[in-house]
Amino acid sequence: METIKNYLATLFLEFPNTPEVQRAKQEILTIMEDHYLALIEEGKSEHEAIGQVISEFGSVDELREMLQVDETLADESELENEIEESEMVTYLTHRRKDTLGLGLGISGCLLAVGALIGFSISGTEMLGLLLFFVILAISIGFIIYNGMQLSKNGAVLNDRYVPSSLGRAATKMKNEYQKSFQISLVFGICLCVLSIAPILFFQLFTYAEYGIPVMFFFIASGVFLIVYGSVNYTSFDKFIDAKYFIADEDEPGPKAMYEKYGSAASSKHLLARIYWPMVTLIYFGWSLLTGSWSYSWIIFVFAGIMYSVLEAIFIKK
Repeated sequence: METIKNYLATLFLEFPNTPEVQRAKQEILTIMEDHYLALIEEGKSEHEAIGQVISEFGSVDELREMLQVDETLADESELENEIEESEMVTYLTHRRKDTLGLGLGISGCLLAVGALIGFSISGTEMLGLLLFFVILAISIGFIIYNGMQLSKNGAVLNDRYVPSSLGRAATKMKNEYQKSFQISLVFGICLCVLSIAPILFFQLFTYAEYGIPVMFFFIASGVFLIVYGSVNYTSFDKFIDAKYFIADEDEPGPKAMYEKYGSAASSKHLLARIYWPMVTLIYFGWSLLTGSWSYSWIIFVFAGIMYSVLEAIFIKK
């Protein structure tokens, strides 16, 4: 009997995981099992019964023809809410602008440290401290604002159907952007690696400390190129790797959850909602009762491992 289930599961791998297809799969499995039991009652051996059931079932092409109507209906039901290419282009344009601001904010935090060290070396500590807080405040503002914009821009597309034609268009755009991504990644990594060079250069004139602010400028520039290029490059995957758009990877919509986890979507949602709050409560309770604040944080390490184990055991598609 298990052989029949595995055979049927293999045949259905190429079909979408929709309720209609799953219903058809269950109906076919019931028919095959009934036929198998009837053959056993006729005196057939287990292997003979399985072989006859599979041979009489038909090929995958016949199965595809049988499910064609259901697949078409399923696709048509999504047409009203599918994402259009113009919406994808608008989203990617806004995301590129927000990524620019996010990258500048992250780099600005590094530049703030470099400015503080640079002015401290020159003997103007108060000016350096003032400049540090001004640059840091502006940079954090950039990070918060653009981070919120990244989520906001994707909200209108969240949990909407991504047609295969849009996935192909996104793949083409990603391939066109790949060269720019590679250049930004290579230059970004090189700037981070070479950030030690200014210190070595100034060391030749016995002023090595003057190379520290320049080092932070190198690192900030490299981090900006890496962040900007990487985020933009992975933005296309939202339209390539998923059937439904996911604005926030931590909070996928109902359709995206079902597509990824099947009938276990509700279990996954429940686990994500209650697991970490419970871990946090256990952490504070244990720490307060035992006073072991110095090492009680280790619970989060084990909790992360246990979360993956629970997903593997209970969350099955």
